[in-house]
Amino acid sequence: MFLIRKANQNDVSDVAHIHFESWNATYSNLLPKTYRDKENNLSQKMNMWEKVLPSSGVNTWIAYDAEDTSVGFISYFKKDQKCEITTLYLLPQYQNLGIGTKLMDAALIDASQCNSCSSISLWVLKTNLSTISFYEKFSFNSDGQCDEELYEHTKITDIRMVKIL
Repeated sequence: MFLIRKANQNDVSDVAHIHFESWNATYSNLLPKTYRDKENNLSQKMNMWEKVLPSSGVNTWIAYDAEDTSVGFISYFKKDQKCEITTLYLLPQYQNLGIGTKLMDAALIDASQCNSCSSISLWVLKTNLSTISFYEKFSFNSDGQCDEELYEHTKITDIRMVKIL
């Protein structure tokens, strides 16, 4: 059994650890190793989440099991009447168990009912087809916007997906 609750400052270490572990696993076959090593550092994640979790306007939900072990999280922020999901990560051994769906549901309900967002968007690596498929199940669609970066002769492209709430 997995439960979802709003994350707080006491969750910084767990969120940073999940972000670090799952980011590396997610992109192991999608991004060059040197890029992953440069972009994914546990101490940087700790510093980032120490600032992000207490920020007003940032909403983070965390999933945990019956032993109170944190296994995943989702985070979004609101700007005007629009929201953007910035992170959704699960530890690899907890993927495909429905936890990501529970986290997404929590964020979508919170964004639409508590924050009165008219739409919610996110960015996803264009080659991350399984994740794109996951988002499409929630009626997210590409709006044609993309962000490209060239790293050591590798083009890295993120696409934006949007859902009207």
